[in-house]
Amino acid sequence: MSTYTTGEFAKLGGVSVRTIQYYDQKGILNPTTISEGGRRLYTDKELKTLRLILLLKSMGLPLATIKNLLLEEDSTQVLSLMLTEQEKKLQHEMTLNSEQLKTIRKVQESLDDYALISQTDLDGIENIMESKPKLRRFRGWMITWGLMMDVLEVAAIVIWIMSGNWVPAAIVFPLVIVMAIVVIWQYYVKVEYICPNCHQHFKPSWKDFTFSKHTPNTRRLTCPNCGYRGYCVEVYDVKQIN
Repeated sequence: MSTYTTGEFAKLGGVSVRTIQYYDQKGILNPTTISEGGRRLYTDKELKTLRLILLLKSMGLPLATIKNLLLEEDSTQVLSLMLTEQEKKLQHEMTLNSEQLKTIRKVQESLDDYALISQTDLDGIENIMESKPKLRRFRGWMITWGLMMDVLEVAAIVIWIMSGNWVPAAIVFPLVIVMAIVVIWQYYVKVEYICPNCHQHFKPSWKDFTFSKHTPNTRRLTCPNCGYRGYCVEVYDVKQIN
């Protein structure tokens, strides 16, 4: 089996030595062995893992998520499902873009005679003008409320420190807790998950959703269909799309 030094390994992977050292420090990609002289040695197995890490990074996944996925026994299934969902999303966007282009061209051809523009075409143009997808708007709404809660907390703490008046904090902290519960509940309502084992779409219990480990794209849940316990892929609940 071929072994590579850190420099050789970095060159084969097309990354810098500093990147390999960083992955090693974070426990994402460790060497196969360390020689008696203290040299860190890698093999083709680690090279395959490095290429997978770079692929996942190119998909926009943070390193913390990648590390969790690599530690999972069924990481291959989870990754395969995530790629499948990404493929569906891209295909949907391609179809939607194609339909929008047809509508725009049809309306352009009819601009000289507005009577030729049907209500369906007008509805299509209206939909095109909705620049932000519903899920993106929802996440923006969550971020806005999160920032508002942070501002309230900081203001209450500053008043407490500067004046010794703890009353604003006593009012704000319970209010922030209630606001956080509402935001989390709205998030819970808007999303669902796909089991990488049986590919069943499901919505977890509130308790499982609230206290489970999660990443930006997955959550560690129990599938009610097959009993699988592990990271499930998060998607927008189609029943919430109006």
